[in-house]
Amino acid sequence: MQQSAAQPADPSQKVRWSAEGGPEPERRGSGGRKGWIAALAVLLLAAAALAVALIWSGSGKQQDAADSLPASSQAQSTSAQPTAEPSPTPVPGPAVTAEDWFAVLNGPGNPLPEDFDPQTDAIDGAGYYLDSRAVEDFFAMEQAAQDAGLQLKIISGFRSTQRQQQLYDQEVQALLGQGLDQTTAEEQAQRVEQRAYESDHNTGLAVDLVPQYSQTKDAATIVQTPEYQWLSEHAAEYGFVLRYPEDRQEVTGVEFKPWHWRYVGKELASFLKEQNLTLEEYHEQYLNRKIQYVN
Repeated sequence: MQQSAAQPADPSQKVRWSAEGGPEPERRGSGGRKGWIAALAVLLLAAAALAVALIWSGSGKQQDAADSLPASSQAQSTSAQPTAEPSPTPVPGPAVTAEDWFAVLNGPGNPLPEDFDPQTDAIDGAGYYLDSRAVEDFFAMEQAAQDAGLQLKIISGFRSTQRQQQLYDQEVQALLGQGLDQTTAEEQAQRVEQRAYESDHNTGLAVDLVPQYSQTKDAATIVQTPEYQWLSEHAAEYGFVLRYPEDRQEVTGVEFKPWHWRYVGKELASFLKEQNLTLEEYHEQYLNRKIQYVN
């Protein structure tokens, strides 16, 4: 019987079946390559779609998180400008008021009351006086300096208003003699010897100290002496501070005077030293008193 043309003549040419139950092609031609390319394209598209979905999902979560932040936090995250730091809280000061006798403040343009009259006691045999309430601490400081092998010489203490005005007038005349006009001479004199009632010496709380061997009142020389260095380190322990520091001349209105020491009490002296404050700055920052000097 004649075989059908649809059947292969050779049994080895029978159709082979793939594991999926379909016929496996006998050879790979251009049609097979197109199938694989199409399949690969489908996979790439699927991967791209998945990546896009993941990106959108993450972006949505981030937006949700951002939306959940307070408005101030969102502003900080989007602003490139740093936020201003709050002003530091002042260190608590001692319990001192403007009415305390040892905290009295005067200076150029800020005179003492005309009835101001401190009670003073002698602090040496040369006629120098100090407020009687500060004398004990002064003697203790003087003795401590001696124990350290140092000798302090007093060159000024309490001054009457008449004596202070005399010193001021002399300074004005000296400046006029240098060619300055009257107004300029008076302004500059205020930085050296103030008018009556405007000098720290009128309070009875100021004392000028130099080394015993000193023959001149020269700032550059005095700051190099062991006496000045000792006072800078220890004077606050006895209630005294350097009244007119070199770096505060525009604050105090007075030139640098490394010989001028002022009694303010032990507690306030220690505080001023620790915080590097002048008496003017203490009154402004802690006693709410505005100081305006005439320079």
